[in-house]
Amino acid sequence: MDYNVALEILEFLEKYDSHFADLRSFINEKQEKAAGDDLAWLLESLTTEQKFVMQGNSLEAKRLLLFESCGVENYNAEKLIELCPDELKGRMRLISNSIDDSVRYIKETNRNVLELARRKMEAQAEILHDSLIAGSDTYDNSGVKIKKITDDGIIGSV
Repeated sequence: MDYNVALEILEFLEKYDSHFADLRSFINEKQEKAAGDDLAWLLESLTTEQKFVMQGNSLEAKRLLLFESCGVENYNAEKLIELCPDELKGRMRLISNSIDDSVRYIKETNRNVLELARRKMEAQAEILHDSLIAGSDTYDNSGVKIKKITDDGIIGSV
């Protein structure tokens, strides 16, 4: 791979890495808000998250076109680094490692957020069930009191 092709790929990957760094920050904030039960922020952030997904899809499409036009469409990071001119190898390795680390972090953090949400929902369901059985006052989203479970197993509102 000649210097100009390697530089073009490297400059694109640096933009790609910047996107993943921004997404990584967003996902980290999402995890903090989920842990803190900030449902309003989480709902409002759906548009931002969708924007990141769309930007990522666009960048990936551009990456595929660039790699194809440069004749490296089937190359992985190690192959790109190997074929890179010596003066760009270090930079190519750094950017590749950074992208890999960000992708791994984003996937792991998203799994953690989903697991956290699942556990919280299970806990809330258990609390609701226990309060209905015990006869504690419980309210739905609109502020209507929910009756406890009656002998026939029906839940109703007062």
